[in-house]
Amino acid sequence: MKNTITVHSVSLKNLRHHKSRTLLTVGTVALAVALIFVVLTYFYSDDQRSKREAINELGAYHVQYEHLLPEQQQAIENNPKIKKHYVSYISKNVKSDTFEKLNINMAISYIEGINEGLIQLMQGRAPVADDEIVLDKWVIEELGFSPNIGVVIPLNLQVMNAGETEHITKKFKLVGIIDDIAVRKTVRAGLMFISQNLSRQYSPNPDVVLFALLNSDFNASSTAHKIGEGSQLKDDQIQINERYNGAYEQNPLSILKVTIVVFVIIISAAMVIYNIFNIYISEQIRLFGMMKAIGMTPNQLRKMILTEGLMISLVGSFMGLLLGVGGSAAFIPFLGNTASGSSELYVQLSPNIACIALITGLILVVFSVYIPAKKVGGITEIAAIRYNPAEDLGKKRHKTKKKFKNSFSGFTLVLAQLIRYRKRTWVTITSITLTGLIFVVTGSILSSININNMAGSMVPGDYKLSTAAYRGTDVNLDLLNNKVINQVDAITGVKTVLTEMYDVLIYNKQDANLHLKDMASMKNPEIRTDIYAYDDALMKNTLKMLGKDDSMLTELRNGDNLIAVAEDGRYKVGDKIRMAQYGEGKKEREFTIVGVLPNYVTYKGDSSEGGVLIAHQDLFKRLGLDQRIKQISVLVDQGQQGKVEQTLKGIANADRRITFTSFQEIYQEFNGMKKVLQLAANGLISALMIISIFNLINSNLTSMNSRKREISLIEAIGLSRSQLILQLGSEGLMVILISLLFTFSLGIPVGYYSVEIFKQSAAYVQYQLPMTAMLTLLFAYFTVQIGTTFYMQWRLSKESLMERIRFSE
Repeated sequence: MKNTITVHSVSLKNLRHHKSRTLLTVGTVALAVALIFVVLTYFYSDDQRSKREAINELGAYHVQYEHLLPEQQQAIENNPKIKKHYVSYISKNVKSDTFEKLNINMAISYIEGINEGLIQLMQGRAPVADDEIVLDKWVIEELGFSPNIGVVIPLNLQVMNAGETEHITKKFKLVGIIDDIAVRKTVRAGLMFISQNLSRQYSPNPDVVLFALLNSDFNASSTAHKIGEGSQLKDDQIQINERYNGAYEQNPLSILKVTIVVFVIIISAAMVIYNIFNIYISEQIRLFGMMKAIGMTPNQLRKMILTEGLMISLVGSFMGLLLGVGGSAAFIPFLGNTASGSSELYVQLSPNIACIALITGLILVVFSVYIPAKKVGGITEIAAIRYNPAEDLGKKRHKTKKKFKNSFSGFTLVLAQLIRYRKRTWVTITSITLTGLIFVVTGSILSSININNMAGSMVPGDYKLSTAAYRGTDVNLDLLNNKVINQVDAITGVKTVLTEMYDVLIYNKQDANLHLKDMASMKNPEIRTDIYAYDDALMKNTLKMLGKDDSMLTELRNGDNLIAVAEDGRYKVGDKIRMAQYGEGKKEREFTIVGVLPNYVTYKGDSSEGGVLIAHQDLFKRLGLDQRIKQISVLVDQGQQGKVEQTLKGIANADRRITFTSFQEIYQEFNGMKKVLQLAANGLISALMIISIFNLINSNLTSMNSRKREISLIEAIGLSRSQLILQLGSEGLMVILISLLFTFSLGIPVGYYSVEIFKQSAAYVQYQLPMTAMLTLLFAYFTVQIGTTFYMQWRLSKESLMERIRFSE
């Protein structure tokens, strides 16, 4: 036998003896660490995907210098602030009939840096021989070939030289494949890389472009501009790669999001761990007093409790890391693959994140245990042995005369227990309330996302034909002409045809300074503004969104009146703005803003720097703006959708420059995205809820242990089984009711105002009372409480009444 007992061995025995407390604390730490690891890994993986997309979309460079003279090119290449540079020869005098027929806007060029830092191919290498080529994967498939290295692809080319155009057919061998990027694919903008020799052969005097990667990402845009200006370049020759710079610069908003999420997890877990140890110390305070009486020093007592916390944190943190790796592997790819409009999301594990999560778990427990441990070290032996949980440690009891009633109810005993352990009660209430608030507010925001409104902003009717993706330069080409409109209108089942026109106006700079948000970032001398023209039917729908009746149609038809879109600027009704038509020598005209929409009504595609304005089609006719129809939306009778859809698809398939879109397809796409968002949010909140449930369970179990003798005495004098169950469950039920009262009282108004703030940037949002979230909270907590109550009753039934009466705390 050992003559001495170490603090470490006492801590280990305590952990084994109090298995329930140990398991709950380890579970809480593991869950918190796992959540922190998954959240940080998700944001890190998404950041890496953003960087990967930025490189794949445009390349790994900060700035693009265009139309360079030999001396300008040499000056830039020799600048010491440039880490790497890549030269490209743009063959603007070469076009392809093959791609134009498929409505693919193809950039044909020779470029350095393929697989050497600028552009990383999905497969293959850079073209070297005259008959070698590199293409986008989706372009290869559009051509009808399989995306395999070595495939021979014949292309019809137009080579313009000295005012003459030569039509040739040339066979190319595919030696490289570029990974698909959603942005380029959506606008049908492809890349075709050829060898340097072939580029020189077709274009003896090519347009020289230089891609530069700077030594530092810090303040890259400003540095790139200074380099260009120092080489005598004009502003329009300096094209900043905003996509790359934005991906590699730290985003304060993203950092804030991560910080808030991690902070909430830490606070939720810390409250539970603190409460568990505080209850444990309150229960064992007399034992600690006897330990001090037989010679244990205050420092040894504190060390013993902190050692227990350290052991728990180590086990819980390592378990949390394993759980976090598994959760990341299951959750992150699913979220990335299900969400539409982005490339695949891979799990990017980082040792730094693992260290942060592990250290956070250790610190979380040490700080949560420190206050209870300090409290134990400061109490005297006599005070500890005489300890009453109804009194605060270290404070003198103030004697007051109390009047006792001749009888008391079960509620009186429960209320006395809540007051006796009021710190434990309030920590448990705070934990449940915090989780509930997050659940209700998140539920309010998610339930307010109206998918019908979102899909309606893309497709005002049931179906849509548009030329938004067509990038051709033929100003005389009228794809959606009267013949097509009449053909659509004549389809059986079509109720209404809505039409839109489109043109560009040039904003007066003085007025633009008053109304536009990002004037400082605009480098172009002309501020282009998109202006869309609606017919009567679509304009009536727009006026309904503004809360106006059809009487305003007359103003829009006859006057120089516009509706502004607030997402791109700062407007109010009555504002006067000056605009000029595109082209030299055009005079400015003054327009009046008669309405302001928070968002654009229908999908506008790319936006110009000057934002978006909406007019009536009569205004286009009076001003001589482009009166070609760019988009047709169709409303269809129920039961006729199938036939109409097939006919409209036939019109689009006959000319690839026309795009067909279905409301139902867009609805399903957005609905899928919403479900993924709900799954991610609910998964995180559910984990927080489990932490608060651990707190509730621990509170119930410790309450039962502390009241075991009290309840047994009452049971001995006639307490029935149903009354016993009510006694065991009433304390937890009261805690839940108080917590939910706080949750709903605060969560509903906070959720409402959060939705109102969200609504300012999303017109499709409509506030809905989060009934699902509220019912989920009620069901979850009451189910746990009922289950815990019957478990406590079962545990009590395993001991005889006399054993329980003899029980000593």
